[in-house]
Amino acid sequence: MGVPVVQKSGPFRGHAWDILRTVAPGHPVTYTEYAALSGNAKAVRAAASACAFNAAALFVPCHRVIRTDGSLGGFRWGLAIKESLLDRERQQALLQTAPR
Repeated sequence: MGVPVVQKSGPFRGHAWDILRTVAPGHPVTYTEYAALSGNAKAVRAAASACAFNAAALFVPCHRVIRTDGSLGGFRWGLAIKESLLDRERQQALLQTAPR
């Protein structure tokens, strides 16, 4: 899980933050998929709220959650930063899977 992070909230949001740390770099999920991974497929708004209230984005990677249509959605530090993080992770994932 990497760097220890303590964020206070209710049970769903706390669990959802833990789930964010399992989303692999270079493989973003949609808000709907993230809600399902967090244990309640119908809680899309609650999952989006967990992303919005995540204060530790570099260690709890909420930038890896995107809209169902493939657009970025929101990000506390701006969409340019979210796009840059996703692009960097996508490139790293491609390099790791490329034949040697």
